[in-house]
Amino acid sequence: MSYIRSLIYNILFWTTGPTWVVFVLVPLSFLKSPVPMRRALSMWFDAVFFLLDKIGGIKLEERGLENLPKDQGFILCCKHMSNLEALITYRRMPNLTALAKAELFKVFGFKQVLEKMEVIPIDRGKGEAKDKTIAISKLLLKEKIPLLLFVEGTRVSPGKRKRLKSGVYYMQRDVDIPVICASTNSGVHWLKGSPFNKPGTIVMEYHPPIERGLSKKDFMARLKENVVIHSEKLMGIEGKDE
Repeated sequence: MSYIRSLIYNILFWTTGPTWVVFVLVPLSFLKSPVPMRRALSMWFDAVFFLLDKIGGIKLEERGLENLPKDQGFILCCKHMSNLEALITYRRMPNLTALAKAELFKVFGFKQVLEKMEVIPIDRGKGEAKDKTIAISKLLLKEKIPLLLFVEGTRVSPGKRKRLKSGVYYMQRDVDIPVICASTNSGVHWLKGSPFNKPGTIVMEYHPPIERGLSKKDFMARLKENVVIHSEKLMGIEGKDE
């Protein structure tokens, strides 16, 4: 029965999502104010997790919410295993922004949605992410918004590890912006490449800010401990470095 419920949920997710984007978010993105589109996005996310609970048998538990800065810009470094991490964090922080490939901003309609979400375009082929770190950090502090970073650079299956990107270290060192880590067991329940999900509870845990003034080696070790190793503990597995 759980396989049938999971399949039904995934069909709903992958059909209603694109439909909502095309017929609701894109038209609202042409309005001057970003508020209507952001509200519509939050409505869809609420529906996603409501159906995930009622049909998919997967609940959400968020821990360490007291560690998220209030009314202040910061960087959220999160474990990335599924489509859900971005939805969970955006639902918690509706003013959340992120980095995206510059090519996505060339697609009509999608461009307007990303701009209304204040997503920051990056030309990865030219190494702009590294060059823009200081400017991005200053923007976050000025606008008092959080930035979501997947420091592994891509989705990583449970039990596997990727070398973490070090750009966030320089963002904190050069601009002194808070860096919060988030660990999760989402990959156990939302299975990459599978039409079936595993019932249970997805945990998203937010950790206290990483201390200022650490060396790069110590900073990256703390980042790995909070983002990767703690996520593995939540999943009950032990990963191996590449």
